[in-house]
Amino acid sequence: MKMMKHTVCLLALFVFSATSSFAQKCHFDVDKKDDFTGAHVRNVKVKIGNFFYSWWLLLEQNGTKYAITVQSAATSKIDDVIPKGSKILFKLDNDKVVEIVVSDDCVPNHNVQNNTIITTWLPKCDVSKETMQQLSQASTSLVRMNIGGKDFTSPNASGKEGKKVMEGAACLLQD
Repeated sequence: MKMMKHTVCLLALFVFSATSSFAQKCHFDVDKKDDFTGAHVRNVKVKIGNFFYSWWLLLEQNGTKYAITVQSAATSKIDDVIPKGSKILFKLDNDKVVEIVVSDDCVPNHNVQNNTIITTWLPKCDVSKETMQQLSQASTSLVRMNIGGKDFTSPNASGKEGKKVMEGAACLLQD
């Protein structure tokens, strides 16, 4: 009888741990209702890279609309605008490339840090639910955009960072 109790307890523990490990655990940086529209507003920020060189991705949901903002930087003064309609590419671990389009002209911002000029861009892209679904199907490994005729590629997304993009997209798709 005592052996059966132990077996049942172990079986229950196994089932609970297996189901909880498969459940999607969503963490949002913002998760609220808009005070004016009543729309559900959520976002997830993901850092790709290290302390010295990193890009940030902001995956957003506002009601039924989705957007992605990509923050990139260069260590020099660059005045090139990222024009509306420019493409930003996401390379996924399943060898697919997801293309998103910049919604408005993106003017660079210049700052001085430790006697170095840093140029940053924050292009925002309105994306479809289908695009968010594509990003939720595999980890992101790289992001690339063209600025002034030159390709800028993000640092390699480590397994954890690329997986966070995938999980963030999946979480935004949940109701």
